[in-house]
Amino acid sequence: MKFLKSITIALISTFALLILCIEFGGKYFLDAEDRRIITVTVGSAPKLPENFITFYNTVYPKSLSTNSWDLMINNTFSSSVSKKECPCSQTAYTFYPHLTFKTQSVVKYFIISRYIEHHYNPKNCLSFNFDMFDFLENRKGVTILSKSLFNKKIKDLSPVEMAEILSLYENPAKNNRNTNPQHSKVRTAYFYDLYIKNLNK
Repeated sequence: MKFLKSITIALISTFALLILCIEFGGKYFLDAEDRRIITVTVGSAPKLPENFITFYNTVYPKSLSTNSWDLMINNTFSSSVSKKECPCSQTAYTFYPHLTFKTQSVVKYFIISRYIEHHYNPKNCLSFNFDMFDFLENRKGVTILSKSLFNKKIKDLSPVEMAEILSLYENPAKNNRNTNPQHSKVRTAYFYDLYIKNLNK
């Protein structure tokens, strides 16, 4: 009985240390250059206008309140949960292969995610993600894409135009109106209909 109690205490202590390591480890395990890269790139990303953020959060409800812990728990119980429901987790995924902190490990990926979430909110991460995303055809970032597709600023886009941008964000090659117009139309309609459905809930 004493042995079992000792094992239980040891397991609980190990688990607690792992949680603390993930939650606060970024400050200690990311080197100064990694932290600088995150600060400069996320902090300097142009802010998305509110109409686009609202559209995104309507299509992906709770994306502005979901963090990496929520995403992990949701993924445990549902395989259909997308990383797009957690913008800062996507941001961490963007950084992960490029930082000096490279060892492939789920724990280390979470350390990066939580470090970002301690310093930036989901709107910051969403702005960074859309600014860095390569929509192909020399259209890196949503500002350039919006100008190229619609000759508009992001703040002037209509819901159906933002739906097309989300379809390209999902898959810029497959959902390209120039190379695959029918599929692009179907996916744009899907995101627009989902927006209307969630808006009317």
